[in-house]
Amino acid sequence: MEIMGLDVGSRAAKSALLVGRKWSWGVADIMAWRDLLSSGAEVVATGYFRKKVPHTLVVTEITAAIHGVRHFIRGDVDAIVDIGAQDTKVIDLATGEFMMNDKCSAGTGAFLEFLAGYFGLGMEELQEYHFRAGRTAEINNTCAVFAQSEVVSRLVEGYTREEVIKGIHHAFARRIGQLIPQDADRVAFIGGVVKNRGVIDAFEKELGIRALVPREPQVVNAVGALEYYMARRGGPP
Repeated sequence: MEIMGLDVGSRAAKSALLVGRKWSWGVADIMAWRDLLSSGAEVVATGYFRKKVPHTLVVTEITAAIHGVRHFIRGDVDAIVDIGAQDTKVIDLATGEFMMNDKCSAGTGAFLEFLAGYFGLGMEELQEYHFRAGRTAEINNTCAVFAQSEVVSRLVEGYTREEVIKGIHHAFARRIGQLIPQDADRVAFIGGVVKNRGVIDAFEKELGIRALVPREPQVVNAVGALEYYMARRGGPP
């Protein structure tokens, strides 16, 4: 029996497939989500479009995130930060409550993508520039439009591209940090954005926390959807 967790987000689709005891996962553009399907597999769907794809069961992103983090990270976790392209969710595991940043691109992957585009860089290149910076340019705005104006001002003042990018990461961390419980020490970060180690470095520096990043942060919710399904069934097939 094959079971697949399918996280169908706003920009990308992620899959986790379990055959016997062997795991495999994949990532595709949202329009190519069908390419991830495995013939004959039961599908447990999560994400924005979870109800729009063929499925055996649908699971909320919050539930999927909790089960996915437990799969990848040993020990207690105080909070989960799930950074998506269009919104960011912070889950307080002590209370079971969660908060969302979804009013604009501030504090989401779209914010970093917009500013990476301004510099003519891919998202994966941002961390390289972050760690080459000798200092951090002060960026206060996390609205993409106003932040771009501030970026131009910092460059005119003589800051390097590396220093401005590092400043963007710190502004991003401060914005999301407002949602993270103040007493949280062990915080798990998931989503494709956190593959950028510059973002993680900024969170640790700004908030004084220990950032826990699963080895496959982009597929955590797909894995979590599958894990939730297995837990309901009483274990692996």
